[in-house]
Amino acid sequence: MHARFSPCSVRMSRPRNRVPEMKYVVIVNPHARDGRSGKVAGRCLELLSRSEHRIEHVEVRTFDDARVLSAEANSRDADVVVAIGGDGTINKVLNGFFDHDGRLVGRARFGVVHTGTSPDFCRSYDVPLRPEDAVEALLRRRTRSIPVGMIRFPRSSMLPADAAPETRPVSYFGCCANIGLGASLAARANAGIRKRLGDTLGTFLSLLHVLREYTPWDSTAEIDGVQQYMSSMFNLSVGLTPYIASGIKVANEEMRERDEFYLMTLRNLTLRTLVPALHRIYRGRPFANTDYLSLRGCHSITIPAGDMQIEVEQDGDPCGHLPCTIEMAKDRLELIY
Repeated sequence: MHARFSPCSVRMSRPRNRVPEMKYVVIVNPHARDGRSGKVAGRCLELLSRSEHRIEHVEVRTFDDARVLSAEANSRDADVVVAIGGDGTINKVLNGFFDHDGRLVGRARFGVVHTGTSPDFCRSYDVPLRPEDAVEALLRRRTRSIPVGMIRFPRSSMLPADAAPETRPVSYFGCCANIGLGASLAARANAGIRKRLGDTLGTFLSLLHVLREYTPWDSTAEIDGVQQYMSSMFNLSVGLTPYIASGIKVANEEMRERDEFYLMTLRNLTLRTLVPALHRIYRGRPFANTDYLSLRGCHSITIPAGDMQIEVEQDGDPCGHLPCTIEMAKDRLELIY
């Protein structure tokens, strides 16, 4: 069971000529960044409580608590639902905004105070990184409409809404989904090496380890309704934001203008192609497509299951295995920045 919402500040009356009282629900992961998130959250809640708004907050015990609590807050007509934590917490709170059909549950705006190690979501959408600045943005409530990716997994029967993330038929992401090596990389990097060596170095060393043991795979994907054979695959990134993981930046300006995902395909890796592939991935500039690294846009992609069990991850956390379909959520999300 997760904790109940608790009021941080409730103002029963307000002076005239003030902004109408808004309901903020703040979902806190106090364990992010080795517990430092809890201290940051305390400062943020204190600042929020000085406003003329109703502030409720709750601390989560598990990542999926954040999704459940976000869904409850959205269904209870919150005006703003805020995530305080790392990218994992941000993703789970984002998931609580949507139903199983890509529609928003309520009318709330999404707010973020990042306290984790890799602020990919915030950097991509100009959300302030300093907690004090982030709170100021939350109270200002300037928003931008952002696309959200939706991953559909097959299901033989209806699953309960509180099912574990890896068994839920639909998941959502704000940054990027990875199929293949990316899921194994996320699992290894999240196991503790990033805490010891830092985000970029820890992820890079994890990548070298995973590459040494990884077995490539073949598949025939359906991309925007067209069948395409992909051989010797290591990873397929289906993304929305330029910043996706620990220093990786994708030059996806043209795809964003067309409201498309970018597909970044990593395949045919050898000792000869590994260094140039990593150089292109990390420098964040446009590159010419090759037989080992390519970039293109699309609106949807369906990938069947093959002989191997291929993992899928979203925004740095596992969410299932192939087969799956990735497409845009039907509704866009109003993000405070």
